[in-house]
Amino acid sequence: MATQRRKQRQRGQELIEFSLVALLLVSMLVGSFVTGMNLIRSIQANQACRDLTDMYIHGADFSTYSLQQLAQRLTSGLNLQIGGAFAGNSAANTGNGGNVLVTVTEIMYVGPTTAPNCVAVGAGSCTNHDSFVFMQRIQFGNATLSAQKPSSLGNPSTTSVSSAGIMESPVTDSGADLPGPGQANMQSLWQSASNGTSPLQDGQVSYVVELYAQSPDLTLGSFAGGGVYARYFF
Repeated sequence: MATQRRKQRQRGQELIEFSLVALLLVSMLVGSFVTGMNLIRSIQANQACRDLTDMYIHGADFSTYSLQQLAQRLTSGLNLQIGGAFAGNSAANTGNGGNVLVTVTEIMYVGPTTAPNCVAVGAGSCTNHDSFVFMQRIQFGNATLSAQKPSSLGNPSTTSVSSAGIMESPVTDSGADLPGPGQANMQSLWQSASNGTSPLQDGQVSYVVELYAQSPDLTLGSFAGGGVYARYFF
């Protein structure tokens, strides 16, 4: 009888031990699943971002609906929404739902006051000398996501922008100048010889596409899917 009671107690202990271990294993399994799926989504976002940047440097105008539709197809599975069709250009088609925000930017470096861009407008009027300026800015998708992941370049403050997102006076309009953090990032990346590259010269441009995709469908319990961010320079 004593042996039987001891076996019953052991079976109860084994059940409790298994339950404790199962809780740990399930948590590890869920965490691994969320991390793995986010990794797959990150690969998708990076591939799409690289393709969009390649198209942009070859003249694609993402302020048009047809090109935004193409971007939507390239980001299939990430849930980029661009709303209904529109005619002409829209540099800020961001009043949509969905899980993606795409930011397309052309940046130019304005040299010293003796460089051609400043000479053309007059040295005294060359407000943005020795700095990076916005030449074009286009965004489409879900604007609310910018609160989660703002553009690393910042945003132009000028209102002198065409419907295609082109700055009207990038050399003289202080609102076209990259804001502090974005300016510092670009100066560090492109105007320093320490990273093995030659500094950009007056009038040289850089094309940048940023893509942020949130992952609400990958939130399981206390494991948040978060989002993935991709950025390419050309």
